[in-house]
Amino acid sequence: MDSAFLNPEFWRHLALNELIPYWYKNAPDKEYGGFYTNLSRIWEPLEPWSKYPAMISRHVFGFSVAYLLSGEDKYIDIAREGVDFLLEHAWDNLYGGWFDLLQRDGKPLETTKSIPLQLYTNVGLTMYYFTTGDSRVLPYICKSIGIQKTFGHDEEFGGYYQALNRDLSVLDSSKNKHAHYGYVGSLLLNLWLATRKDKILDWECELTDITLERMKDKENGWINGYMNSLDHRWEFSPYILDNNEYIHIGAQLTAALSFIRLYQQTGKKTYFEEALKLAEKTNKTGWDATGGGWIEMVEKKPPHRHAPFTLVQNWIQNYGCFLQLHLYHLTNNTEYLDRFIKSEEFWHRYIRDTEYGGIFAAVSPGGEPDSDDRKARPWRTSYHEMEHSLLNYLYLS
Repeated sequence: MDSAFLNPEFWRHLALNELIPYWYKNAPDKEYGGFYTNLSRIWEPLEPWSKYPAMISRHVFGFSVAYLLSGEDKYIDIAREGVDFLLEHAWDNLYGGWFDLLQRDGKPLETTKSIPLQLYTNVGLTMYYFTTGDSRVLPYICKSIGIQKTFGHDEEFGGYYQALNRDLSVLDSSKNKHAHYGYVGSLLLNLWLATRKDKILDWECELTDITLERMKDKENGWINGYMNSLDHRWEFSPYILDNNEYIHIGAQLTAALSFIRLYQQTGKKTYFEEALKLAEKTNKTGWDATGGGWIEMVEKKPPHRHAPFTLVQNWIQNYGCFLQLHLYHLTNNTEYLDRFIKSEEFWHRYIRDTEYGGIFAAVSPGGEPDSDDRKARPWRTSYHEMEHSLLNYLYLS
């Protein structure tokens, strides 16, 4: 099967020539340190100037990947500057944990400890540790995880809370994606690769088993916990809009990928079986076979119509592509490889910003950029596009 997208060097070249140079030039806040939270489509810094440690760390991830792909010291140097900013300003030396939000100069602005933000602050630091072996960062990652396993654990009903106050008392007792299968897929899989510690692999399995027992929709097979939610007693609250209940496709891709990669780390066939069932359902309902885009939302029940307001989010497109590549490697079924190529064709044709460089965070199913065309904003950094390039490079090599 002949396609440029199957050439690993295509992805290395794209990452180092079309993606990371724009971030390297425009993302660092050279006056106060760290990285700007908001950049316009033409890469100009925008208000508000506050900074999320998790977004700084996601850039640390992106620049660490650039170093892995290039060997150029300038990339790991700028990643290290981001790490220095985090260690100096973002850690709560009184109670422990990462602050949710900082002022531009690094002073705490929001002192809560919400799990998505704790998680992603550790994600970039883990990739940096994997890349450099810098002994400063691993203790912070481990302390943060320790807080989640103790203060964030629900001793009565099981599972893990969504947010803590500064003093580590419970702020939000709901049970959602980021505290369970999202924690595995985004952090623990890579942390195990960096440390090979059995206790990390054990916790991956614990969180995944909780996900399958408590968060799986027994009727339709979806994995709940993103957009929809569960309270501390595991009571389900659907995501309803215009009298229709929707499921988030990105959450299904995240779950399927975490199950597959955990299967690869443990050899437990149950995880692969669950991944394959979820992947087949998601492939049939969440992918636009005509256009090639991965749809954000579908109706929960058959016929699983696409939501009329749906977008093709860059990160969801990335995960849709990578899931197909994983499935092909595990099954040798060329149907997955064909879907990978068509999905990457959509990404390359529409999600790249050929006028100003970099990519769009989201486009319509027909390829029109979303009205919010900022290059950077909360949850939008160099992370997903550099992860996309790295994983494609590795799995196609």
